[in-house]
Amino acid sequence: MRGRFFVFVLLLGVGLYLFASYRIYKIDGTSMNYGLVEGDIVLSKRRIDTIARGDLLVIRHPLDPEGRLYIKRCAALPGDRYFQKRRSFYLQPKGDSAYTRRFATRHRLTVVKTPNGYFIKDPYRRYYGVVHDWGLIVPTELERLPLQTVPEGHYLMLGDFRDNSADSRFFGAVPRKRVMSKVFLILKKPHPWEYLLAIKEAD
Repeated sequence: MRGRFFVFVLLLGVGLYLFASYRIYKIDGTSMNYGLVEGDIVLSKRRIDTIARGDLLVIRHPLDPEGRLYIKRCAALPGDRYFQKRRSFYLQPKGDSAYTRRFATRHRLTVVKTPNGYFIKDPYRRYYGVVHDWGLIVPTELERLPLQTVPEGHYLMLGDFRDNSADSRFFGAVPRKRVMSKVFLILKKPHPWEYLLAIKEAD
């Protein structure tokens, strides 16, 4: 009897630990196409030691009274400067023009000189499959943004399908307290090619 009770307590403890430490989510929507497609499963951990550019984060919408959860990619950290022009995203890490130029040269990224210093153009497209649909007519927020700096304790969150994503371009940089967990594992649901072709990407 004691053995069964011990096993029960152990399993309960493990279950509570996993519930407190990890979350499982099923992708619903198209804003992260095609790296994450509707039906995919992601595992995330609630304890976040560090947040880096490119991380997939589960966030709570800052302006949504229902507090819905979104999965977006961290595009800029506190102190980074950025702007958007003709749907291209320009990033100046650390708000340091000289550092940005050296970083871009070292990693063979496209760097452009602007009146406000050097910026990396579309830094994530090579690595994360960021996509555009140039046939879509998009609102101004998805077309261009003025030069801004990410505030301390905040993170700029963008969808990988840049032309069909409700993200920081609409509701601003996300405060740390609204970052709920960080994705560490993606379980892809098999989809036939015809299914992907039929995805309704935008209204």
